[in-house]
Amino acid sequence: MAMSKGQPVVEPALGQAGSAPVPAERTGRWARALLVFPVGMLIVFFVVPLIMLVVVSFYRNIPGAGWEPAFTLENYVRAFSRGLYRDRLVYTLEISVLNAVLCLLAGYPFTYFLVRLASPFWRKLGLTLAIGTLWLTYVVRSYAWSVLLSATSGIGQVFAWLGLTDRPVGYAPGPVATVVGLMYVFLPFMILSLYGSLKAIDPSMEEASMNLGARPWRTFVHVVLPLSLPGAAAGAVMVFLLTMGNYVVPSILGQPAQWTMPVIITNQVMNESNVPFGAAMSVILLAVLGLLAYGTGRLVGTARVHPYAGSRVAVDGGERR
Repeated sequence: MAMSKGQPVVEPALGQAGSAPVPAERTGRWARALLVFPVGMLIVFFVVPLIMLVVVSFYRNIPGAGWEPAFTLENYVRAFSRGLYRDRLVYTLEISVLNAVLCLLAGYPFTYFLVRLASPFWRKLGLTLAIGTLWLTYVVRSYAWSVLLSATSGIGQVFAWLGLTDRPVGYAPGPVATVVGLMYVFLPFMILSLYGSLKAIDPSMEEASMNLGARPWRTFVHVVLPLSLPGAAAGAVMVFLLTMGNYVVPSILGQPAQWTMPVIITNQVMNESNVPFGAAMSVILLAVLGLLAYGTGRLVGTARVHPYAGSRVAVDGGERR
């Protein structure tokens, strides 16, 4: 194109719109290079230890002399043939389900009314207070509950003073203390999961339901509850899995009858020095957790893909009675 006489010629500077684009090959190489560190960390600190755990689970234990490399199934046969270990696995599943249900029953009403607060300040304050216990470790919280649930101080003394019991009763260590401690430790995780799910529900949907003649309880059952199921399911799964792998709370607040699989595994490794058998029970526990996580993950994923499934308000010229 011809340029008029005296018109300056401006060359594009580096990095401006006129510069040449970065080749796709170079971008791909940088992306792969950035993935080297996290993938390497995952392999070194997760894949390799997991492989070592599986390999050691087939070793043969030598009482008083450690273990020797071998390929034997006696560790798995012992884990499945002894009623003690089967019962501990079943008990771990039962208390994990119980804790997930209790956290859901306690966390859902609290989170529902927290989300419905008009003031953002009070919502943030309530959420901060609810998850503030996460700043303390499991050990501190467990020992705090062991004091509160003892016969010499705390709740036992309060019940006796109110006349609910004839004398101060101690609940720790025991099943009550174990359930209370697990619920207290993992309830914040349920609240966090429910908060995001309930906060995402459009208030206009509830208003539309009530404008069509539905009562509040019917609106909750057919609109709010189905839309919050993904968050509730995700929270229940999270609490269940965390409870399955928790060692601190059952070991501090529970008696041997309340010991879960992680406590039994630790006892085999640290006290009995039977590392192969502890590794075998760890593999069994990981397999059970993996299967349960896969199955519940598919259910939660289905609920997220179809979030409005089951969400309806039956109105025929007003609310049905």
